[in-house]
Amino acid sequence: MEYSYVNPEWKQNNEKKKKKNGIQVGVAVLLSCVAMATVIGLFAGVLLSNRYLLTRDAAAAAVDAPEQAPQAVATAVPAPALQSNPAAKDTAEANDAVVKSDGFAHDGTFTRAQICEIAAPSVVGIDIVSPITYWGQTYEAEGSGSGGILTEDGYIATCAHVVENASKIKVYLNDDTEYEATLVGQDKRNDIAIIKIDAANLTAAEIGDSDMLTVGEDVIAIGNPLGELRGTATSGIISALRRPVTVENSEMELVQTDAAISPGNSGGGLFNASGKLIGIVNAKASGNNAEGLGFAIPINNVLTEINDLLNYGYIKGRAYLGVSTQNVSLRSDYGFWSYSSVSCVQVVDVAAGSAAEAAGIQINDLILAVNETRVTSNSDLSDMISSFNAGDTAKITLQRAGRQMEVTVTFGEYVPQQ
Repeated sequence: MEYSYVNPEWKQNNEKKKKKNGIQVGVAVLLSCVAMATVIGLFAGVLLSNRYLLTRDAAAAAVDAPEQAPQAVATAVPAPALQSNPAAKDTAEANDAVVKSDGFAHDGTFTRAQICEIAAPSVVGIDIVSPITYWGQTYEAEGSGSGGILTEDGYIATCAHVVENASKIKVYLNDDTEYEATLVGQDKRNDIAIIKIDAANLTAAEIGDSDMLTVGEDVIAIGNPLGELRGTATSGIISALRRPVTVENSEMELVQTDAAISPGNSGGGLFNASGKLIGIVNAKASGNNAEGLGFAIPINNVLTEINDLLNYGYIKGRAYLGVSTQNVSLRSDYGFWSYSSVSCVQVVDVAAGSAAEAAGIQINDLILAVNETRVTSNSDLSDMISSFNAGDTAKITLQRAGRQMEVTVTFGEYVPQQ
């Protein structure tokens, strides 16, 4: 990536200096000094009088003021359950100034600079290495994303697609400190993952309340665009709420924003005007004619899943079928030069006591469809199963020994050991 300076437009000052007569200047200066001395004398008298009065008033106020109670000191609780925190409402009078002399807004919000100062330390950059196989050869592919610190001891939220199939995960803090990270768990259905670094006393993001968002509300996205610009902040507004979006065949309900979103921002934070995390950036419009169309996962929509991943490493109540499969293609010859090919998956193992075994699925069965939706690959089957919960039922179309058949399966609950 190449960068260039943005050169300022230099302006030339063409104002001509006027010559003055030396005698005129001397007289003017003398008269100015006399006038200035008179004004200073009068002003000093007024100041001394006001200072005396203010000192007496301040002393009286100090005597009447009650003693303030000491503030409570918050203590960190290991692996806390995350909860949304609605922004504080302004109790000031309507005619009070929104921003006072201390620079802070007094309606529960901050300036953009203050939001960045509060939120930026809780956002990290992520680099990953994942193996890919191409023409029988395995290579290492590198990728980048962003993440948000959830706890002081190093639990970080990001997008599942950022760390999917990663063999190595490296995290970069806002101060450029590097850590190796491990994957705690992920939820592909909601595109959420939790990773962990061995660190302490980190700055965790304060969780906001995405249910309180309104269209037009100011927000700031902070992330790692292009994988090389960590800590980049872009501002915008909430463009739409509960926007149904299909991202790589996965249907999601997202918050839409016009804050600039680039590759590498995935997993980064979307913060409201109180500096609180209200969304996890995960998508943008990819068309050439689209501008200012970014999307984020509303934080309230995934708090349950995040807490499950933090406490258990998986999402409780998700469906489990209990088969291992491989991708296969079925060919039907129609002549010397032509044939048709149908992709599906073949069962290579059935777990004992699983939902698949209870439904009668056997090794070497071909799985063609789930609820009449074609299955063409292992990832198709995995995505379909992940859309169900434990206890749900589905019709699975099989092919066994050349004969097509249907079985009804009642899904069990997925746990990592399975």
